[in-house]
Amino acid sequence: MILHRHRVKSPTTEVTICPLGDIQWAGDRDDIAYDYLEEHIALCLKQPDPLFIGMGDYIDFASPSNREALQQARLYDTTRKVIANASRALVDDLYHRLLAPTRGRWLGLTQGHHHHPLILDPKKPEQTVDSDEYLAGLLKGPFSEEFALIKIEFGSDEHTVTFLAYHGSGSSVFPWGPLTRMYRLTPNFLVDFMLMGHQTKLGKTAFDRVHFPDTGPNRLEHRSIRLISTGGWSKGYVSGKATYVSRAAMSPVALGQPLIHIRPRFRTSTELGTKVWERRITEES
Repeated sequence: MILHRHRVKSPTTEVTICPLGDIQWAGDRDDIAYDYLEEHIALCLKQPDPLFIGMGDYIDFASPSNREALQQARLYDTTRKVIANASRALVDDLYHRLLAPTRGRWLGLTQGHHHHPLILDPKKPEQTVDSDEYLAGLLKGPFSEEFALIKIEFGSDEHTVTFLAYHGSGSSVFPWGPLTRMYRLTPNFLVDFMLMGHQTKLGKTAFDRVHFPDTGPNRLEHRSIRLISTGGWSKGYVSGKATYVSRAAMSPVALGQPLIHIRPRFRTSTELGTKVWERRITEES
């Protein structure tokens, strides 16, 4: 897990959190909802203070079982070098085609299931770096390993929003499958919302925690905790092409990814006669 703290200008600065991942780029734009992804990134960049969080599976090479098979295979060094260079080429291609405009706006990039070591320096082929970490470097964002725990400070550490992002695991035929997995984690993390990818489903729910604040007049605060599954861009069903999804007659996924808007404000409480800072978090998908 990687902890990351990000400060914005003031207690009322609007921020948009943009989960981006489960692209599974393999070099063929027909495999993903390419035009929609391009439009989505442009839409994200038009939002107030857009901040991206990487949800893993940026490229489609290689799965955990593929990496294990390659590791155990009796391959020549040159063969491993070619594979490593192909992994780098995939990441470079994705970056230059789609992700370059987002550079410098990343809160973190979590690791997915599909990634592979690549070679940074041809003169030192024995020194490799993971493709997800390499992409994080291109995007000038922190590499967040398997979990990212992010705290956004609005002007100071007095007004904060905290969220958890991770790639996720498992599978479900139901749209709410990822929400069930996240709900099991909620007793263990004090956050305002959770983000999970992997299952490429778009789902959301919320529940409230009732809080008795440590300072100020006696009052109850209702904190809504949001659980958001972050979708993806791999189509599965492609015209004129057989895929593992169509061969198994799997259900198509809902393509796209959400935007999480944080529009904080001070509200004058008529009950308490004082100003109260509100997070005002909403989700759009």
